Amino acid sequence: MVFSSIEFLWLFLPAVLVLYLLAPPRARNALLAAVSIVFYAWGAHSLVLLFIASITLNYVAGLVIDGRRVRGDEHGALWATRITVALNVAALVFWKYAVFAVEQIASLVGAVGLDRPGIPSIVLPLGISFFTFHGISYVVDVHRGTAHPMRSLADYGQYMAFFPQLIAGPIVRYHEIDDQIRRPPPRAQRMADIAEGFPRFALGLTKKVVIADPVGQVADVAFAAPGDPTFATAWVGALAFTVQIYFDFSGYTDMAIGMARMFGLRFPENFARPYSSVSMTDFWRRWHMTLSRWFRDYVYIPLGGSRGSRGQTIRNLWFVFLLTGAWHGAAWTFVLWGIYNGTLVVVERLTGVPL
Repeated sequence: MVFSSIEFLWLFLPAVLVLYLLAPPRARNALLAAVSIVFYAWGAHSLVLLFIASITLNYVAGLVIDGRRVRGDEHGALWATRITVALNVAALVFWKYAVFAVEQIASLVGAVGLDRPGIPSIVLPLGISFFTFHGISYVVDVHRGTAHPMRSLADYGQYMAFFPQLIAGPIVRYHEIDDQIRRPPPRAQRMADIAEGFPRFALGLTKKVVIADPVGQVADVAFAAPGDPTFATAWVGALAFTVQIYFDFSGYTDMAIGMARMFGLRFPENFARPYSSVSMTDFWRRWHMTLSRWFRDYVYIPLGGSRGSRGQTIRNLWFVFLLTGAWHGAAWTFVLWGIYNGTLVVVERLTGVPL
């Protein structure tokens, strides 16, 4: 159920807003968690069980990690965090990359003349990259002590499952939203929140429907042209896709931020005019900013960030961009995309010359 669909705009969202206006403040999180699970099950069907398992795993892990820390067992807390992060990553790797890995093995086996193994049929769960990162953020923030664990499963379920950001982000780190979830706004503020959030939602919907979708059709026609594209066709297709991907993604982000505001939450911004960037480093500070900050906080800095030698800093940057490319999709094109962008950022770091 996409945000621009008739079902969402005229049935799901109005019904949830009415229920939210009627519910007491203490019931807000339980309500939003429940309707978000329904929203996810609408598209994912039985795979909602995997999502519920992820929520349960990380909720229990947060309590265990905090309990260990309170008792002074830092070693136990660290290992509980490591095991939980590993389980989250393992689930993501299996569901998102297992088919790709088997395809590569099959290609190698076939190249040497052996019988190719069968390719497994694995359906990619909706939003698994996003809710996995939310789960990891939760347990790591609890272990670091930058936020307290949720005692209520409904409160935690609201953080993990909140439907506006569940499928396409933005990625909200737990410590950014912890206090907002624990302290729902009073009933008297709800209409003001809806009035403030609706224009942002409408802006995002306009970006998606009025700009991204029509321009995307131009890109599709250009790329589907038979034979070798002409110079003009290639440029029209590339420019149309550039416009499409920005207005589609930023449109969804605007809709998510607007809906979150309607329900009394303030989400971080995800784009800051990225096409006005003066360098690749500047671009990655402006494009999908919540993803960049997630990798910075939970991968780049733990690896040492830029505190070590120049060689270590370069290694960390490349590794982060390699993971960023792989995170976007299970294909060699995404891996090469990550290496390409990482190389440009590294060259800028080494030379000081913007690219």
